[in-house]
Amino acid sequence: MYESLRTLNTIDFKNEFENLKADAELILSKEGHIISLNSIGKELFNDSRYFYDYFTSYYAEQALYYIRQICEKGSYSNFSLLHRFCDKESYMQYSGAIKNGYILLTGREMVTSPPSLDLNDLLSHFEHAYAIVNRTLDIEQSNEAFCQYFCEDDKNKYGNNMNIKFLSTNSEGLKVASRLVKDVLEKKTPLQLEVKNDHSGEWLNLKGIYLQEKNSVLLMIYDLSYERKYTHLLTYQDQMESVSYLSAGVAHELRNPLSVIKGFLQLSALTDSFDKYSNTILSETERMNEIIDNFLSVARKKAKKETRTPKYLLESVIDIIRSECLMQGIHFHYNVEPVEDKVEVNESSFKQIILNALRNSIEAFPEDSKKNVFTLQSFAENGSLIIKLSDNGGGIPNEVLMNLGKPFFTTKDKGTGVGIPLCKKIMEEHNGTFKIESKVDEGTIITLTFPLKKMCNI
Repeated sequence: MYESLRTLNTIDFKNEFENLKADAELILSKEGHIISLNSIGKELFNDSRYFYDYFTSYYAEQALYYIRQICEKGSYSNFSLLHRFCDKESYMQYSGAIKNGYILLTGREMVTSPPSLDLNDLLSHFEHAYAIVNRTLDIEQSNEAFCQYFCEDDKNKYGNNMNIKFLSTNSEGLKVASRLVKDVLEKKTPLQLEVKNDHSGEWLNLKGIYLQEKNSVLLMIYDLSYERKYTHLLTYQDQMESVSYLSAGVAHELRNPLSVIKGFLQLSALTDSFDKYSNTILSETERMNEIIDNFLSVARKKAKKETRTPKYLLESVIDIIRSECLMQGIHFHYNVEPVEDKVEVNESSFKQIILNALRNSIEAFPEDSKKNVFTLQSFAENGSLIIKLSDNGGGIPNEVLMNLGKPFFTTKDKGTGVGIPLCKKIMEEHNGTFKIESKVDEGTIITLTFPLKKMCNI
């Protein structure tokens, strides 16, 4: 997921682009998200905002290798990639550099095809398991990571004469590898499939690419098991923390309407005129139901995204924030500007992000201070909904700020380090951004951006 306090534009890196001297100009995040394009780039990359969507599987690996080289070396020129645009396939020759954590690319369409990148050179930088398999399913070439999928008995028995069918001996999920290789050889097209085993926790992604020159298949195995377990841990841990954290807030927020109901019932009994106060009592009962729904929506596990108005989303979460700030003696300020368009969000996940920021702010405030302030601002800018969450707490030192977001990194005695990574993951799933700014003794600002959906007037 890419991070930005505001919408980037290629003009922000004008000097760097002038030095690269090419036609199409792109700004990418390190993950491959296209943040900004010039006019020529928009003509080519108009179907997706993800750079790797414009490649076949084979060239996606080359593109990934190229971006890594830019990150490691600082710049890399004269690298050719074959793109698959909506109406054509075209080679682009790229020059690239890294600046302020962003990948700057310039590319020019080539009239003639470039010489192909040496396969062995490309595979030497490939970190995952791979093997080149021929038509008889014998393994002609592989790396050490791939060999780990064979049991020791097979390796000792067959040595270098390994066959792809032996994979199933050590991993039941890899029984499909032979079938995948045969299908790629038959169709002469890249194929992939996922292998999941909930019982063992195994989760693999298999990709096969047809190598025309060798009449063989490049088989790659991506082990996603750890990623899956980590994602489940993030979600479960933060949901449990949110539910626990909100329980006190529910009791506090319900106290006000309960007090009103109790008072009017007592007044009704004294005056023997229940009908006179029944509407007020029913109104407060509805208010209690609304509060309960707002709080419970955080604990519900709903993967479905729904189109909502920013006003609806923010009003429901503002109730929660106001209640918690009252309990903690924190001054709460908010300014929500009217926004006509809507956002497509998972409401439960949205509230998790806001409440995580509030929880972190409360923990950062000095205990003896009576001037603690938490602020929520919301407005539309350049087609996005911007939400700024800020506090005037102790701030975050630079050395800590640089590590925030890394899995399980925390400075709290009882912290788990899953809150911020989960927030970033949620924002990535919503095609949004998550950015933290902080200065010691001045406070912290978290900026969230969600893409807005234009509402058509009928």
